[in-house]
Amino acid sequence: MAGVVDSGTGLAHRWLRQRELFAELRALERSERALKGSEEAGGDTGDSIGDSTGDGAGKVGRGEGAGGAGKIGRSEVLSIRLSQVQAAVLAESVACSRYRSRSAYLRAVATGRDRRGPILAKAGVLFFWAQAHFGEPIGPEEQEELGRLGRFLFGTEDVGEMLALIRRHLRAARLAASGRLGGAEGLPPAPERVQQRVGSGLSTEVSIRACRERKRLIRENARYSAYSGMSGFVRHVALGWDRNGEILARCAAIAEWMEGCLKGQVGLEGQVGPEDWKRLDGETHRRFGVYLSGPGASGRVDVEGALRRGARHLLGATPETFSSRVPAEL
Repeated sequence: MAGVVDSGTGLAHRWLRQRELFAELRALERSERALKGSEEAGGDTGDSIGDSTGDGAGKVGRGEGAGGAGKIGRSEVLSIRLSQVQAAVLAESVACSRYRSRSAYLRAVATGRDRRGPILAKAGVLFFWAQAHFGEPIGPEEQEELGRLGRFLFGTEDVGEMLALIRRHLRAARLAASGRLGGAEGLPPAPERVQQRVGSGLSTEVSIRACRERKRLIRENARYSAYSGMSGFVRHVALGWDRNGEILARCAAIAEWMEGCLKGQVGLEGQVGPEDWKRLDGETHRRFGVYLSGPGASGRVDVEGALRRGARHLLGATPETFSSRVPAEL
């Protein structure tokens, strides 16, 4: 049930994603009907749940309980516990998104509406950019292009900050998979501007306020997944730790290579030339047994190979579809 690239959760199959989408649309439709009825009946009768999702859904509010019964009851609240480091990396994902709260972010990710929310999903932009320019000389203009993509996805135009953030989350995923994730001291530091957005006093307990339809959908998603319960499922999906481990490792290799290029440790003071691309190709083959370029003297990119599959798996869309969603001014 996991589609072309196994994520370990059983949630990558197309029919299951479509089922999640239609269930989410039903929940939104019921919420809007209930909210409209509540407003016509005479005003504010409960808590308002703001949800800045960027998906055109707008605000879903006080009528989100089944049947428009008013504010959400305790049975519609899902609580999960996090370690300190999990709380920190989750807060960074929220800070680099268009969601205004952890609850709104977790609702969208856990129901399957937003597969591109976690930092690790957005890290697919490295595959995307590398495929677009593989084998070409890279100068300031191409680096600025990557910076604009970083602003679109992460809220930072500094490529170094973007790479540091991606490597931090890739490291967290690798330690979590090996059972060695302890404190945040084992991770690269988060960029200062991201830390400022996150703030301090992170709570390790999160309450997700979700309508009955959404909570049922999250429960069913967890049942179809490889996790034993909803809490573990929500944690891993929200942090991007459900993504294929080998693709994450390849992403880390590209990030390390790019950092070396930008720091002048490889190539000529941030300029990327043919020898640098060959070095990346050789490193990818040495570590993963996969060449990035096709056979023959032309050195053409294998568009169905590692870069394309990596971009599609992490970004949740083909490179062409992702390109169509990037604002024209970028």
